[in-house]
Amino acid sequence: MKYLIITCLVSLSLQAQGFINWQKPIVNAEHAMHQNHGGHTGKKLKQFQVHNDNPSALSEVYYIVSTSEKRKLVLENGLVSLPKTGFDNYHALVINQKHNNSVNSAVRYIYKHGRPSKTSPTKITHMKKSELEIVPSPLPREHDRYAGSRTYAFELHFNGEVFPNTTVVLSTSNGTEETLKSDENGEFKVTIPNDFKDVKTGRRKNKKAELILKASHLDKGINYTTTLSMPYSVNPVDYWQSQTTGLIVLIIGLILGLFLFRNINKKKKRKA
Repeated sequence: MKYLIITCLVSLSLQAQGFINWQKPIVNAEHAMHQNHGGHTGKKLKQFQVHNDNPSALSEVYYIVSTSEKRKLVLENGLVSLPKTGFDNYHALVINQKHNNSVNSAVRYIYKHGRPSKTSPTKITHMKKSELEIVPSPLPREHDRYAGSRTYAFELHFNGEVFPNTTVVLSTSNGTEETLKSDENGEFKVTIPNDFKDVKTGRRKNKKAELILKASHLDKGINYTTTLSMPYSVNPVDYWQSQTTGLIVLIIGLILGLFLFRNINKKKKRKA
């Protein structure tokens, strides 16, 4: 309940500024099960919801498969169901909405398992998806997802070019908000907040939180906004895994290994 309330508050804050963003559905929407023929197969497809969706806007929604293939999606009541692609690696979920003098976009990268796509995720991230865009540089590896206390690099792009000296705001579903700024090369770094409460031992025992990066720019009377949303997890090193302890164990292991190796060599020499 607490997570839901905070998520709604963050969503209202975004709405006041004209931002949209991708999140997992926070409402039950049975009708979305039948999108993309999901109801005919008897299997529920994974769904995502556009928070702060403007039904009056002209919307373009699509899914970029890890092979760089672009598939159009149907947005119904702010919800989409993602088709199964059969490929591994990162996919990109994108929406662009145009209404009056505003252009709003949202991107979310989703990791899927399947047969090898044989395409670098960098090719997906550097494809132009909207006029204003926040680009991971690079995306985390498969087993190195976003986690608290870790630092990740991003770039801000406008019309396909790096966009320098621009404010980027970070918000989390756990209530953290920070202001960042892209440098002269359009780059900026994010240290994901360690803002989890009541942490339990074991990664799976702690729910993931949501992080949203947002930026805006006014150009020739048109207001551009963009968001990049992502889940992030508890970092085990902050709680139940100690890097110092691990290093000590490693050193002890090396000493014991060296000791055993020397003893074995001495025995071989005695036999000889």
